[in-house]
Amino acid sequence: MIVPMQRVTILCTEADRDTAIGRLQALGVLHLDIASSEAADRRQAEAGVAEGDEALRLIAEAAAQPDATAAAGPPVPAPAEPPTIQGVLRLGREAEGIEAEIGELDDALAQVGGFGEFDPAAAARLVADGIPVQLFRAPAALEFQADDAGFVRILAREDHHVLGVAIGAVALPEAVERIPLPDRPLSRLRERRAAAGARHTAINRELAALAGHEKALRAELAGRIELRDFVLARTSTGQADGIAWLTGYCPSETVARLHDAARASGWALVARDPAPDEEPPTLIRPPTFARPVTGLFKMLGILPGYRETDISVAFYAFFTLFFAMLVGDAGYGALLLAGTLALRARFRRAPAAPFTLMTLFSAATIVWGVLSATYFGIPADALPAALRHPVARWLAEQQNIMQFCFFLGALHLSVARLWNAAGLFPSTKALAQVGWVGIVWTMYAAACMVSVEGFVFPPYMTGVAVVSTLMIALFMLERSELRTHGVDLGMLPLNIISCLGDIISYVRLFAVGMASVKVAENFNAMALDLALPLWAKIPCVLLILLAGHGLNLLMGALSILVHAVRLNTLEFSNHKGVSWSGFAYRPFRRQTPPAGGAAGSVAVPTA
Repeated sequence: MIVPMQRVTILCTEADRDTAIGRLQALGVLHLDIASSEAADRRQAEAGVAEGDEALRLIAEAAAQPDATAAAGPPVPAPAEPPTIQGVLRLGREAEGIEAEIGELDDALAQVGGFGEFDPAAAARLVADGIPVQLFRAPAALEFQADDAGFVRILAREDHHVLGVAIGAVALPEAVERIPLPDRPLSRLRERRAAAGARHTAINRELAALAGHEKALRAELAGRIELRDFVLARTSTGQADGIAWLTGYCPSETVARLHDAARASGWALVARDPAPDEEPPTLIRPPTFARPVTGLFKMLGILPGYRETDISVAFYAFFTLFFAMLVGDAGYGALLLAGTLALRARFRRAPAAPFTLMTLFSAATIVWGVLSATYFGIPADALPAALRHPVARWLAEQQNIMQFCFFLGALHLSVARLWNAAGLFPSTKALAQVGWVGIVWTMYAAACMVSVEGFVFPPYMTGVAVVSTLMIALFMLERSELRTHGVDLGMLPLNIISCLGDIISYVRLFAVGMASVKVAENFNAMALDLALPLWAKIPCVLLILLAGHGLNLLMGALSILVHAVRLNTLEFSNHKGVSWSGFAYRPFRRQTPPAGGAAGSVAVPTA
């Protein structure tokens, strides 16, 4: 369900503002209205959080570098004091400066390295005495003209060019590339490049070693987030005549806690139902068995609006089925399940929701793979007879699986329309939703007639379509709504045609699943048909199978993100009336435990 919210306004004296904000933060139930502000302390607090995120990013990137391993040098000594965000950023800034210097040194070495060792001081003395010195790179066939006051010396030869120096009065042709004199000898440039590279590697290893102290850095970041939230709250308070006030939203079930805090602190508090033009945050609380789907919503960045319907149970059920059909292979499902269980054993303290989701999705994939007799793309006639059961033989027929996909689409959309009807009952608008169910099944029959060989459109569906259309036209609007929403009646024919497109859209489950099977079969055939000696064939077969099936699994993951998500968030949601326009309920709360002070105390900068 979507948890009901109350619109809350809290008033206190202006002198008590910071104390009240601290106590609200300790209470942790109020989602605050945050006003825009350009206050300096607000910018400073937000910059502090950004610095913390940057520090964690630097550590993660350094830990992923090849030179961060122990083999790259001696162990990095443990820091004498716990690392800080500023300390990490100092290392990051130093590394950034060294990277820029390394780039300049590499450019200089690439430019003058071919000239060999040189003494810039000697060249500078000649220039000071009025004798020009010019390094150059020129085509090998070019001839140079020099009078008695100058000469040209070729120092090195490349493929089609020469490197040289012109001293004195030498007229260099236009085809010659003039190269500036370096400020250091070549040996010094190389020494500095080696030293800069070594220091950069050392910084990377030092940053990577701090990954073991990530907990301390995250604790510091949590403090910065807490301070940022406090400052956001303070800069969002209204003030007038010595009174300060905050507004926000609170779950109805926790308003009593706010009342208790208001009585204890001497605040005034007003709590009411949100007005129709207000947009409260959304807090979803699905049934216990469907709780993991909230993690999927978070990953996808979707949330229903406050006044919309929580469809998490239907989303969870159909997404699981779509996942199984799109991956479609019992072997792949077994691999996913084994990987999920192994990762869960490795990361026991990680949140359970992602592992619960993947366990269910993997198990569903195994079940579908068994039903369709699909095991790593092995041809059905090569499987044991026990695996070629009647259901598998039925699903092996293209016409049957296409019809099943259309049936699944009609069922999915019917659930949405019947759900709408139940919510609208006893309003007569519920009859319009029942009419849409009839249209959905009419479009199912039409889709099958067009796409499924041998399917005959049932004659009685014509009557169903007529009656359903009349029910929609007569009951979709109240009489009082005809003036303002009458255009919806004019759009009805287009919406009915669109319903046919929605049903046909579910054929993607068949198309993608079939493509996955064919890819697996082709890689199997490619591997087994290699005409090589046995000693060479075995590694090649393993490589082809690993690459082919790995690619197929990756494509399956992509198809899930595209197709399984779309069918739930577009086709189903359009029929259910869910626009996914909500934003999450984020209570104003502490990020760290109180450090020996009062429950509401927090260190804040002065305004």
